[in-house]
Amino acid sequence: MGIAAGRKGINKTLATFGAIGRDAMWDFAGRDTAIDLGSDTVRMHVRDRGVVCREPSVLARSRETGRILALGRPAKEMAGRNPDVTLVRPIREGAPTETDEAEYLMRHLVRRHHRRHYTARPRLVVTVPSGMTSVHYRALQFSAYQAGARRLTLVPTPIAAAIGMEMTTSTRPDIAVIACIGADVTDVGVIAFGGLVTSHTAHVGGSALDKAIVAMVRREHGVVLAQSAAETAKLEVGAVPPLGRRPVRQTVVTGRDIASGMPREIVLTTLDIGRAIAAPVAEIVSAIGTGLTGCSPEISGDLLSVGITLTGGCARLPGLERLIRDRTGLEARLGDDTGDAAVLGAGEVLRSAGTQEPSARRSAPRPHVLTTLPEY
Repeated sequence: MGIAAGRKGINKTLATFGAIGRDAMWDFAGRDTAIDLGSDTVRMHVRDRGVVCREPSVLARSRETGRILALGRPAKEMAGRNPDVTLVRPIREGAPTETDEAEYLMRHLVRRHHRRHYTARPRLVVTVPSGMTSVHYRALQFSAYQAGARRLTLVPTPIAAAIGMEMTTSTRPDIAVIACIGADVTDVGVIAFGGLVTSHTAHVGGSALDKAIVAMVRREHGVVLAQSAAETAKLEVGAVPPLGRRPVRQTVVTGRDIASGMPREIVLTTLDIGRAIAAPVAEIVSAIGTGLTGCSPEISGDLLSVGITLTGGCARLPGLERLIRDRTGLEARLGDDTGDAAVLGAGEVLRSAGTQEPSARRSAPRPHVLTTLPEY
């Protein structure tokens, strides 16, 4: 009996060390990584390290040689100061439009934040719009595996944001309504009974507001603004009319006078910004309303008590919550004011994925598309 028990203990110990060895091997290949590929900002979460990256999703390319010179903030700083540099935005409407550049962006960030230059092959979770097309799915799959992913999971942004804001725990309601308002996309999802029951994706977001401000300044003042200057003005004094008790603020922006070609400063007030962005804001609110129309009558009755949770960069626009409440009849609240909810939720997804790894014979296994909430 003693010998048998000893052998059993040895076998258990060997099995434990074998499991630890496998985990260590895959950890050496790369820690589990989540990426939120936003049209304006790319965020990366690495297991046990948290959110390690919040970079503008832009690349600086040389016009003469075609080489990529920089990415992220350094790339934005180079643009406009070096005539040989052109900015490339490989992510549009939440999906890769330039597969080679998107691959470069993901591969560079993975290698930089895994502190390895050539061996990082992590399990990768990427957030995607709920209405993503099959063409964009294939483009993202190609870019992710070329960037070094050994396993790929795609998560609709509303599900990832709900997980990141801890709205899927047993102590929270069974139904949640998430509106992710990003730079190019407004993604609305209704989560009930452990899955995404209905969703709607509209191609309108914060960049549409910036373009509307640029168009208004050109039309009324004869000045051409950079889109970055319009974004700064929106963040400083922007608000959704009517203002109510909110004070009228003002900011000074600099652009190029159309008639003379010289630099010119103009003053923009909260009223100016509100008038300019009224139309795209109405489109965002309309998209949220459309995302709710696909609910069954049983679920629609519960939405009055649940309300709408907002996340994304444009969700912080003052007055937007009130406007959504007036148009939809549902209470709206800001659930995440940092924009990290989706990438944090994507990072949590791999906790339920176990240690199963793709076969060594399959260099690019078919990605898993998550449509239900994971069980922890």
